Amino acid sequence: MFKLPIQYGTDLIPAFAQQNKKWLVVVAEPLLDYIRKIFSPDNSYFIIPPGMDETVLNSWISSVPEASYLIGIGGGVCMDTTKYLAWKRQIPFALAPSVISVDAFLTDTIGIRRDGKVVYIGKVHPDRVLIDYQLIKMAPKHVNQAGAGDILSIHTALWDWRLAARRNGENFNRSIARQSEGLLLQLDEAADEIYSVSPQGIESLVELYAAEVQFCGEFGSSRPEEGSEHFWAYNLEYRTRKQFIHGEVIALGVLLMAALQKNNLSEIHGLIQKLGIRWHPANYGISRQDLLESLITAQAYVENEKLPYSVLNYRSITREIAEKLLRQIEI
Repeated sequence: MFKLPIQYGTDLIPAFAQQNKKWLVVVAEPLLDYIRKIFSPDNSYFIIPPGMDETVLNSWISSVPEASYLIGIGGGVCMDTTKYLAWKRQIPFALAPSVISVDAFLTDTIGIRRDGKVVYIGKVHPDRVLIDYQLIKMAPKHVNQAGAGDILSIHTALWDWRLAARRNGENFNRSIARQSEGLLLQLDEAADEIYSVSPQGIESLVELYAAEVQFCGEFGSSRPEEGSEHFWAYNLEYRTRKQFIHGEVIALGVLLMAALQKNNLSEIHGLIQKLGIRWHPANYGISRQDLLESLITAQAYVENEKLPYSVLNYRSITREIAEKLLRQIEI
């Protein structure tokens, strides 16, 4: 199993930028002025990601100049855009996440949008992942707190996986499931530090991500951490044509699906509160009607997209059930 070289510290990017390379810097727009002061204009070209729509990416890439080295600095879109460029151009690269809100800086696949739907393509590994505390703490606190969403999803994903094994004979790895479940306990232990976005909290969350990515890699799919909570979120994005802070909408999905699964809802709700994740749809402009429709149409979506078997296949959601789920999680 490939192990990513992760480096932790402060001022890592200025030190890295001193290397004599012809840099291609993929940077999130809010960080552009800050990053321009770090890299020399004589050997650096800065680009802002155009988004992750596949058609847009394929059209845009021809305008990107050649370079000897690529670095991505920003959030999930920057991480995936950098991996996409590296994959297409076959050039070495590094990643420096400016937020710990999604695990894209640790995965070897690239999350793009094809016809409005999330699709994973490619396979690439960075030379180095730079976890620069100073850079990460520049982001709003809630964005980094949201990063726990992709660990919280283990709670509902494992329930779905076990269901699929019982009803569909799907391959189930008890060892990986047990180890993945252990990450939830570690998340609870680190919750106070993650909430405060301390260096210890940042490192804890990154290491939890790394373990989760490793377990998924060993099994050969994202089954240990991706289940109905993600599938519902994909349907919500598809229906609304909006993109959200990944960990926040996944935390909402965990609550909704835990209620549907009858799976320790109060326990996982308490952990989400402890972590400080903004799970309520009012925080990111999801109307009650959009929420209801995303639940009612979820089964048709997963069946149409041929997504892995989950509670969304097992239990149909009528409007009455959808209303009940919202009441259960206090919306």
